[in-house]
Amino acid sequence: MKIIDKHSSYDTAPADPELFTTAIVQGYSRSVTHVFKYELFEFQLLRWLSQTTYSGAEIGECLSTASKIKDYDIESWLAEWSALARRVEQIGHDCLARGHRVSAREAFLRATTYYEASIFFAPDDDPRKLELYRRQREAFRAAGALFDHPFEVVPIPYEGGKTLPGYFLAVDDSGQARPTIMINTGGDGTAERMYFSGGAAAGLRRGYNVLLWEGPGQTGAYLEDRSLVFRPDWEVPAGAALDYLASRGDVDHDRIGYIGWSMGGYFVPRSAGHDKRIAAGVALALTPESWPTMPDIMQIKQEWFTDAPAEDEIGPKARYALKEMMPRFGYTGGVSDLPAWGEYLKLFSCAGLEDKITCPILNISATGEGKLFFDNAKGLFDRLSNQKNQFVLTTEEDGGEMHCVRGNSSLAHQVIFDWLDEVLAAR
Repeated sequence: MKIIDKHSSYDTAPADPELFTTAIVQGYSRSVTHVFKYELFEFQLLRWLSQTTYSGAEIGECLSTASKIKDYDIESWLAEWSALARRVEQIGHDCLARGHRVSAREAFLRATTYYEASIFFAPDDDPRKLELYRRQREAFRAAGALFDHPFEVVPIPYEGGKTLPGYFLAVDDSGQARPTIMINTGGDGTAERMYFSGGAAAGLRRGYNVLLWEGPGQTGAYLEDRSLVFRPDWEVPAGAALDYLASRGDVDHDRIGYIGWSMGGYFVPRSAGHDKRIAAGVALALTPESWPTMPDIMQIKQEWFTDAPAEDEIGPKARYALKEMMPRFGYTGGVSDLPAWGEYLKLFSCAGLEDKITCPILNISATGEGKLFFDNAKGLFDRLSNQKNQFVLTTEEDGGEMHCVRGNSSLAHQVIFDWLDEVLAAR
């Protein structure tokens, strides 16, 4: 792990000639299992394995399931993970019926992960997606009811009489005003997943209250209401989450942190530039612009935005973006919508906000994301002024080189919360 000084020009050669060994965000490096040839399957398997840290999965269950999945076969992926999810969920119900609350809670937590794994590659129009998402959500809530201090399901008031899904997890029932962290997933996750990998469990252990929530376009919000699609002015949904926290007496309103993962690396700086209620922001990793970064990640070629590709030109990553990611922005027409989607992505920008992002910011980049991803994050970071800002780079030596430090949640959370402890204690 490297802490990079704000004013340094970081040169990987000659000291680190092979530091950025992976040119894309989701690819192959030391930390992956090499079970699959399809790199998105491989990355997702690592993601679910990473949730073992907080009882969100078991290694044997994950690897046994992966061994039965046909490479590149989305139907096989969905069938095997959903079968595992149902089996483990039933273990939870059986344990609960016999009065074994801890065993039931642990089974429901694992079932939460496995249900989310099953729907990950399901196309937007697959009717099973909503059904399996709801089972994932119910498994998580069944687990939460069995916590020593059960969490609260909180609908966050939003525009037009709508609500955004959320969970408030308090350290205890004392009502004491505590530092509180709001946590967002990125472009393809759920609030429930953020309990494991996003920092909720880690934060609770360290004395932080946590608000897990989803904004428009994120999995639960979007699947339940297709009008809730990603918007560039993320400060609006973030403001709704902050308004909710302002209504609670057990929140220290001067010490609210905001953690954003993946696409959350855009949500955090964008929101911090508009709302001073955010006392500290954590991005994995800073993303000043969504164009052309997002199409590049998904292997959508620039020329496709003016000349539609032939069917045989579209690879599996691009196909996933067309069928799953674009609808979350409101574009359901596939390749015919690429020009409009490209123009919309250009609105997702932090340009002009650099002087307004005054709270401390922690950025965590990973070498497996590639040099371009690193350069984009560093470019925004170097234009921020707070002297408590910190830029951390995780590497293969850390077992944390993959996107969002997948593969080493303990390291990611240690870096995040040690920094938050220090910057929030000073307020």
